[in-house]
Amino acid sequence: MALKARFWRSTWFSFLVFPVALGLFVALIALLINPKLGESFGNMLYSSQKDIQSYSYAVNKASPSVVNIYVSRLNSDYTGISTETAEITTSASGVIMSPDGYIVTNYHVIPSLNEPNRAVWAQTFDGKLRQAFIVGFDRRTDIALLKINATNLQAIPINPRYEPHVGDVVLAIGNPNNLGLTVTHGIISATARTGSGLLTRERMNIREGLQDLIQTDAPINSGNSGGALVNTNGDLVGINTASFDNSRVAYGIGFAIPTKLVLYVMHEILKHGRVIRGYLGISDENENLVANNAVNGVLVRYVDPFGPAAIAHIQEGDLIVQVNEKRIHNARELIDVISSTKPGTVLNITVERRGQRYVYPVTLAEDKPNID
Repeated sequence: MALKARFWRSTWFSFLVFPVALGLFVALIALLINPKLGESFGNMLYSSQKDIQSYSYAVNKASPSVVNIYVSRLNSDYTGISTETAEITTSASGVIMSPDGYIVTNYHVIPSLNEPNRAVWAQTFDGKLRQAFIVGFDRRTDIALLKINATNLQAIPINPRYEPHVGDVVLAIGNPNNLGLTVTHGIISATARTGSGLLTRERMNIREGLQDLIQTDAPINSGNSGGALVNTNGDLVGINTASFDNSRVAYGIGFAIPTKLVLYVMHEILKHGRVIRGYLGISDENENLVANNAVNGVLVRYVDPFGPAAIAHIQEGDLIVQVNEKRIHNARELIDVISSTKPGTVLNITVERRGQRYVYPVTLAEDKPNID
């Protein structure tokens, strides 16, 4: 009996067990009175232990380098926007590549050469609107380089060690439908997609371009063209170019030009005013037939009658299987070899024709796609 009395009067019972028991009793009474109180308390405990997923760091890091691009008519003396027809004919996006005002956007965004009465304007993150001058463009990669008169701009972060992989989370930052700065997100769906050069300014032709495009399911809407595709660290992954085909509904299929290719084209334009590539003058498609990807090589289905291939007697129906000592398995490999070779270079091209092999020396011309 004395032992039991000492138990109830013990210090640890008074200061630990009794308060806990009392608290549980009070909590039980509260739950009986208001059952929803337990649910609210549980939610509070759960949310306090759960981290909020956010991409705000990447957005805050990259978005000051994304600009709105506008195309409008000039006034009669070409010094400003026309007051009579001040409407914006095109709205898109661009990315600041250097603090001194070089901006990359898409070629299909800028006015064509036969529209001298139109001008390009860039609105930076601080709201200032400046006229942008076209330094050069490359139709094959759908890239245009602009310059505005400004200093101390925030250039887009670029990590030269970053390699895009399928499954990477990416954010598309741009000015869709002239709504202003907008961020959408998705993942990289595929890399090294062939092409997207423009058949016209509105419609994509997946075979004509030279890019190894990044495919993403991040929504790239009208006006996002030329904007930035960045990773969750805010580093540039590529320049948004367009959806697969603007004439169809193709949700979840958008493309971006990889950063490495963007930098290469930009430096070529600054150095030469254009990108210098070799030109062979053949295609594995024609107006009636698409490319046959089942063949081991490149099946010639069209020959430019005035191109180097025609001069060297390469014919429609020939199967190109080798260039110099390099085996050619598909159009991608042939495009890479020809586009990376300087004009005037002689290449020995091996073709198969009616079961026989022939080797033709071909002198490459310069590829000149920049014609509207």
